[in-house]
Amino acid sequence: MLGLWKAARSAREFVESSRRDGGTYELNWPPLQGSTRGSARGAPLAVARLRIAERLLMGFLDPVEDALFITHGLRSLGFPASFHLGRETAPTVAPGGFYAWTQCGSAVLTTSLPVREEYTEVLSTGGREALC
Repeated sequence: MLGLWKAARSAREFVESSRRDGGTYELNWPPLQGSTRGSARGAPLAVARLRIAERLLMGFLDPVEDALFITHGLRSLGFPASFHLGRETAPTVAPGGFYAWTQCGSAVLTTSLPVREEYTEVLSTGGREALC
């Protein structure tokens, strides 16, 4: 459990240090921590626990900062998680919006939205070194 809190505090520092004026971010992903975990089975539980820590440390975050927090937290725990940003493919009202999520391999971990069908990925970063 101590490793989880260490990862959550590191994720908070990452999100806070990434913020720039005007609502932009500068993302300097640190290297993947520890040994890469070979299975995605533990990732959903790690996400749930990181989310609780996120709420306690930072409150409710928008989708971009939530995905940044969870991606960094998972990477700190040894999961090769990646951050993804997508633009709505067919917006109901112009202009289309953006949405962010975290993946581990091909598994989307931070949302139940069908992001691959509804969003065109415009940015993927943070680690596809190995599949989860």
